[in-house]
Amino acid sequence: MPSNMFIQQDKKKRLTLDVIGQLEDDLELNPLDYVKWNKLIRQVLNKDKEEQVRSVFTKYLSIFKFDSSQWCNYINYELSRGEFKKVESLFQESFPITDSVELCRLYVSYVRRVNDVITGGERARGIVIQAFEFAVNKVGLDIASGDLWNDYLDFLKTWTPSASWELQQKVDLIRKVYKKFLVVPTEGIEKSWQEYTKWENEVNPSTSNKFISEKSAEFMVARSWNTEWHNITEKKLKREINPNSFNSNDNSGPLRKQLDLYLKWIELEKKNNLDIKDNSQLEKRILYAYRQSTFSLPFVPELWFKFSKFWLQNNEEANINTSIEILSQGTTFNPRSMLISFQLAELYEKDGNFEKAKETYLNLISHLSIPYKMYTDRIEAIESRVFPKKQQSVVEDESTPPTELLTEAEPTPEPTKKIENDDDDDDDEDQKIVYFTRDEQNQIARLQKFQEEYAKQITLGYIRLMISSKRSKGMKESRLIFKQSRSSFPAIGYEFYVENALLEHYSDNKKVALKIFDLAFKMKAFSTNGKFLSAYLEYLINSNDVDNIRKLLQSSDTNISKEIASLEESLLLPDVPEHIKESRNKQIRVLKLYLKKLLKRYIGYSSNYLSLDVASSFANKYEQLFPDEDPIALFSDRYRLSGKNLIRKFELDDADDSSDDEGEEEDARRSKRRRVSKKQAQVAFNEPSAQEAANKSNGSLSNGQEDAKEPLVGKTLVTLMTALPNASYFGHASESVFNSEKLVQLLANLPNVPID
Repeated sequence: MPSNMFIQQDKKKRLTLDVIGQLEDDLELNPLDYVKWNKLIRQVLNKDKEEQVRSVFTKYLSIFKFDSSQWCNYINYELSRGEFKKVESLFQESFPITDSVELCRLYVSYVRRVNDVITGGERARGIVIQAFEFAVNKVGLDIASGDLWNDYLDFLKTWTPSASWELQQKVDLIRKVYKKFLVVPTEGIEKSWQEYTKWENEVNPSTSNKFISEKSAEFMVARSWNTEWHNITEKKLKREINPNSFNSNDNSGPLRKQLDLYLKWIELEKKNNLDIKDNSQLEKRILYAYRQSTFSLPFVPELWFKFSKFWLQNNEEANINTSIEILSQGTTFNPRSMLISFQLAELYEKDGNFEKAKETYLNLISHLSIPYKMYTDRIEAIESRVFPKKQQSVVEDESTPPTELLTEAEPTPEPTKKIENDDDDDDDEDQKIVYFTRDEQNQIARLQKFQEEYAKQITLGYIRLMISSKRSKGMKESRLIFKQSRSSFPAIGYEFYVENALLEHYSDNKKVALKIFDLAFKMKAFSTNGKFLSAYLEYLINSNDVDNIRKLLQSSDTNISKEIASLEESLLLPDVPEHIKESRNKQIRVLKLYLKKLLKRYIGYSSNYLSLDVASSFANKYEQLFPDEDPIALFSDRYRLSGKNLIRKFELDDADDSSDDEGEEEDARRSKRRRVSKKQAQVAFNEPSAQEAANKSNGSLSNGQEDAKEPLVGKTLVTLMTALPNASYFGHASESVFNSEKLVQLLANLPNVPID
């Protein structure tokens, strides 16, 4: 795709009325904006400046090569100026890359225009017939090709032979076209069949039944297929270009619907309900359906992938270049598609072209880096508004808390909004603490979510490049990629280090693998990252490296504990906003969950493969760190089967936990939930002691208040309150077993119960 899409002039600010200039500037930034391209084409056609019109069409069709409607517009533009050589050049350029009934009809029309059968006679008629044959061979299988076939028949029927042998030749040609036409499922096929039978009867009634019966069976099959096609596509299949993608902000529902319809069409072709005996003809129909789907939905990677896969399934070795060409075209419209890029890179690698594979990976990473940088800049813009450049801001991130404050030496120009302490008389109070507002924090959190998603995709791109280089060139090239990637993308994820360490491990470089893990562990971003620490621990366990396992646990415990302590200290600062407290409390819960999982994993490992004494010592440590945790949950966790806690499921009447990092709040209260299960609550309610206590309580109340018209607390309510669990089990939904608000709602909505 050209970097400079338009003829560059002096870069000046566009006038408001310069619509063409504004569209050109927009398309310079986003050359895949189909809607703006069409607006630009309409604008330049209205201006009617030949050089500008040709330039815009050329640039557009270099990207959307298969857009037959714009090929037709361009050709008609040149036809209106009598540029026949240019027209013929455009036909030659367009036919190899697009299949379109509209374009083929325009081609035949042009051939008939320059080859008048009245003045040109047999020679001109022969050229026109060749043009029709070319057109029907190219797109005659399209369900929308009925008009093209009828144009062909009408042309032959208007022929007025001058001799009897010419008359017979005309009849033979028309019958030949009908025989090819009526076995193709097209729109209005029944009407065409009626016209055919009528024509046969007019030509020769005595032989008409013979010819009609020969084609009737095939016609019935085509008609049945036509009906089935309309049923599966629900008469909603759109053949024009859909400019949307599943990553766009537009509603993806209509796009998904069109994708489903095209896939149904393709599957119908593969079923071969037309009972085509010639495999090449069947393959032609399937490939035609695939091409039409990619022409209409170019921004859907799934179609490009399946299209190339179909070629590979037939004969991978023979069709690998064709598949590469298809996928390359797919990356033009989906430059950030991992699906297409990874498949293309693999094919290049299989074809022995590692440099092209490497280029494919780097192109993907380059395009993914654009939105990543955009979100990074937007986050930094918010931070720079809140914190002047001379201040030391800290970005909200789980690995670098506290994340919402800034300590500064001088007052800011907006003390009422950003500064929590206005007293600067005392030197000790010169240090101001500035917080993000709730809106600013939420906005940054949303931006960081997208930023992290693109960071993960970029990380995956570098990982696949590193692995590919190892397969193709060996560990020397892979190490070079490892070094370059870290410097090119400092925010690369921990998975990159883990994969590199595993590459070294399986290349019999176990010492180097340990160094890679240690390198990542010393990085602040990963020293308290539970996912990285778990991966590191799993590697050491699989390597049975007992000494390094203990070192890792001790260091991880220290790092995470310091992090938790730092967060807890920050909560003690004066005037900390409530939303800041919520954010930091969540970070604390996540860090504790990480530490729990590490300790549990080691306790299970040591109990199985080391000794019970080691397991007990770490279990004691776990209970000291987390005294509120249920000891049964910790103990039963060691006795899992295929990852399932059967003790918990069958003996404690509690669901098994298979939580991940996102379920830290659920995990934090699981042990409490187990203590008071539904069955235990029901048993407690029905215990005689509860009823007796209720009776005694009710009796004492009634004896002490004989003058009252009705008791203050009824027997039923006392019984319920006595059966309820301890008050410590009630509170906020994220931190307690029972949600007190829901309990209040439940009691408020109960029907009136008469008081005894």
